[in-house]
Amino acid sequence: MSEVTDIVLPILKGIQSDIGDLKRDVGGLKVDVSGLAERLDAFEDYFTYTMGLTEQNKVDIRHMRSEIAANKARLNGPEGQR
Repeated sequence: MSEVTDIVLPILKGIQSDIGDLKRDVGGLKVDVSGLAERLDAFEDYFTYTMGLTEQNKVDIRHMRSEIAANKARLNGPEGQR
């Protein structure tokens, strides 16, 4: 039985050491991520505003194109529809 213990204990100690290292790394990562989240929250209004302007521009362009098409159809009248 002592042979099994002699083999297993070093493996378990290695695993325990690896888990301890991982916990330290993850702990540091949480701090970095929370700092990044705060920065992204600060930019959120700018992103939303810019995306809103872009979408509004697309809607305006579609509306102008439909108005231009309607004006061309009126200018051409019945002759242009043949």
